Amino acid sequence: MKRLILPLCVVLLFMFIQGCAPKSPPPASTLKTYNTEKETTNPKLTKLVGKNYIKGIVRTLKQEANSSLWNYEIDGIDKTNGKLSYVNFDHKSVLANEGDLVYASFDGMRLTEMFVIKAVKNTTYTPPLKKKSSAKKSSSDDDGGAGKRNKSHQVIGVPQEESIKLN
Repeated sequence: MKRLILPLCVVLLFMFIQGCAPKSPPPASTLKTYNTEKETTNPKLTKLVGKNYIKGIVRTLKQEANSSLWNYEIDGIDKTNGKLSYVNFDHKSVLANEGDLVYASFDGMRLTEMFVIKAVKNTTYTPPLKKKSSAKKSSSDDDGGAGKRNKSHQVIGVPQEESIKLN
């Protein structure tokens, strides 16, 4: 019996390694090909789907010709948590002026809410100017230290003795 089992196991192992299925040509391919070329649309003008939010500055506000709609263009300044980077939409009333910092929410292509965070009086946006810090200050500019803290006057000595009185 051992003589029969050992060669049978070797033959089965050999067939397992080589493959048991008969060699036949592969079936004809039924692969469908699709056009994978990207469309040349402007990503700023794509349609909005679902709930979307933007925090940004109103760049332009124009009234459409022959209609009562106002066209808004908002550039996003906060792009975290999936907020939009740009939006262009129409609304029937003026909700914010050019240069205002706004937070707006959209449901599809429809504006649901717009909050003015910071109203700007001038219509052109200018980034905040950085103050030049001067390394040397002349002694003539010093007004005696009024309104300024000076840590050298706040030296506290180490206590010499301490007593605790218990009742």
